[in-house]
Amino acid sequence: MLKWKGRGNLALEMIIYNLRTISLGLQIVVLLIFLLSLIVLQKKTKKGSIKRHGKLTTGGYVLAVLSVLFMLYSAYNVAIAGRALSVIYIHGLFGAISLIFGFIFVINRWKWKTRKNMRILLALWVLTFSGGVLIYLTFIGKL
Repeated sequence: MLKWKGRGNLALEMIIYNLRTISLGLQIVVLLIFLLSLIVLQKKTKKGSIKRHGKLTTGGYVLAVLSVLFMLYSAYNVAIAGRALSVIYIHGLFGAISLIFGFIFVINRWKWKTRKNMRILLALWVLTFSGGVLIYLTFIGKL
């Protein structure tokens, strides 16, 4: 739970805490969807598995974009208050790169949409996800 330190408005801090928690929950669902899409892709019956993989990852991408909307308000308030850690800016940069490349893969318009590039994107997303979890744990006082 949120540990209020007496700085600022408690109601605003509770709203930001709730937004962070919702965002983290959405990102965990995205991670599970990505794992499920990899399992679908590995099925012995290849018929339709690539199509299902694409639909699942597209749904995961949409949820990831939705979670960013919750993150932006929190990041904005932290930056305005002058309490932003430099790791937040790095996390934001990697997250933006992941979202841009994810968008390119979702719209399926590029010739370089290969297994290798998808794995690189997945690794970048997992790195960004891990950084986000660490930032969340830092803000709620668990680290």
